[in-house]
Amino acid sequence: MNRSDLMTNKEFTEFYSGKPKGKFLFDEKAKTVVHLGKPPRTTSFTTFLISVFLPQGYPYTVTSDYVSYQIWDTVQAFASSLVGALATEAVLEGVGVGSGQASVLAATIVWLLKDGCGMVGRIVFAWLQGSRLDIDCKKWRLIADILNDFAFLIDLLAPAAGEWFICFAIGSSLLRSFVGVAGGATRAAIIQHQARRHNLADVAAKDGSQETLVNLSALLASLILIPTVHGKKSIVWCFYVFFTAIHLYANYKAVRTLHFDILNERTLALSVSQFVKNNTVPSIVQANHTEPLFGNLYHHRSCPKSTFYDQLRFAFDLEYFSLRHRLPSDIEYENFKGLMTKEHWRLDVNHLGYDEWRFNVELCQIGKQLLYMLRNTLIH
Repeated sequence: MNRSDLMTNKEFTEFYSGKPKGKFLFDEKAKTVVHLGKPPRTTSFTTFLISVFLPQGYPYTVTSDYVSYQIWDTVQAFASSLVGALATEAVLEGVGVGSGQASVLAATIVWLLKDGCGMVGRIVFAWLQGSRLDIDCKKWRLIADILNDFAFLIDLLAPAAGEWFICFAIGSSLLRSFVGVAGGATRAAIIQHQARRHNLADVAAKDGSQETLVNLSALLASLILIPTVHGKKSIVWCFYVFFTAIHLYANYKAVRTLHFDILNERTLALSVSQFVKNNTVPSIVQANHTEPLFGNLYHHRSCPKSTFYDQLRFAFDLEYFSLRHRLPSDIEYENFKGLMTKEHWRLDVNHLGYDEWRFNVELCQIGKQLLYMLRNTLIH
């Protein structure tokens, strides 16, 4: 084959879900395709682990932040499991396991009360904060793990509480019920973000496999840790502080690696502010890195039958008015939308705190002035 033939012949490998299925030779001059057969199958241990623990088609079927988030999530889960093992030993000690004076009936009643209060707590928390878990996903993901560490702290203190043990047990159960709702709901939102090919079930299943492997590893480590620290309270507290610090740091890093491409209240405020200042908008990565995790921007008011586009326009108008003290023109709004689309923001959905019966309005004089201007515009 001469040099000109090499220039006109191109070899391609066909992939499905990230796996090679066939090799082809394309002759650009003759416009023909020759099937060269199947490529050699890779049977390395790494390939096996990828197929077991990562979604099919990885990395093409998940977001670019998938690996970094899962690494930090693995670290925090491992640390949390070890703290949980220390707390479990303390709770069992508190209910009297290993004590000749312990009553099986009393221990059972304590356990049932603890579980019952936890069930009530899950219902109440979902009622009070359920609508905010999508809007403030990162915030509640972090809060859930902070509450979980407080629950472990209460468990470790419980054996020394004496007759107040039941109050400590119920308190930790209530906190853990909040963790269950917030952690489970925000995990679902994160998995939905990570699934780029409508493969939410596959991503969720493999996330569960990863978590199970981490918990199994932590269990094996706990079998060494617990006998080593048994009865040594000062060492137990040192391990609690150490693993809790790792747990919280890893959680913070995990939520900071997430690059949500759907606007919420904070990323919209950042985007409009930058647009007003220099007629540009932040990239998805920039906005997510600078987004504040805590603090509320809005208060809820009622409004009939708003669509996603109505919601975005009205929120944009409010943010723009607060910065320029005038309403934006249609051209300015379309320019903003064009720049956001260019940065790959999704504008067909949002997490601005709306449903079809609500919109957000700032509790300040600017909001009142804007509503007054809109009303006068409609009248005239």
